[in-house]
Amino acid sequence: MNKNELLELRSYIRAMIQEQVSPPLQKGKWEIMVPGDPRRLQAQKELFDIMQSTYASIGGHFKVRSPEDLERYNFWVVADLDDDPEIDVALFGKPDIGGAKMGGAANDGSPAASSAYKEKSSQLRAGGSIGGVSNWWGEVSGKPAYAMISRGAPAVENEAEVMQLLDGDTITWHGEHPDPKAPAIFKSKKGWYTKTFGGKKSTKIILGSPSV
Repeated sequence: MNKNELLELRSYIRAMIQEQVSPPLQKGKWEIMVPGDPRRLQAQKELFDIMQSTYASIGGHFKVRSPEDLERYNFWVVADLDDDPEIDVALFGKPDIGGAKMGGAANDGSPAASSAYKEKSSQLRAGGSIGGVSNWWGEVSGKPAYAMISRGAPAVENEAEVMQLLDGDTITWHGEHPDPKAPAIFKSKKGWYTKTFGGKKSTKIILGSPSV
């Protein structure tokens, strides 16, 4: 056996061992990784990379500055959509008041991954579940809010319920979107508020199905 054949054999054996320890994702199927899943450590670096790319326009995700920071999220909802073995799209969440709060997302920038993120996020917010985890919700603004509302994600429009979910965060409640030039689809929802975070103000709305 020559050197190249030996290297190929070793690579094959490593792949077989890895597959037994951490079975690959099923193509085109959403799966959830929870703490204790050995695939989380394997996927951590690639998920961090695509998350940073996803949030590059704002300098990266505010709460995720290293691959290890992804462990703040109990739920990693991921999918492999194409021919290569890497994860292409992911949603991140953790247990919170009323269910599971979404705290981040990532996709590889392809049209398929971007569309899959919007569809899956909307489906979970509209009452869907995965791996027994349900009652998903999260704060959104701007283009993500437009995409979610357009796809049927329900809004929390009761001020008392919003305050309960935000658990003491300081906000200015509006109800109707405060910008008179906001899109009509924004005007159709009455759960808008302005929140100051990291020295910046953002007009947000909670979309999802929390049990409050």
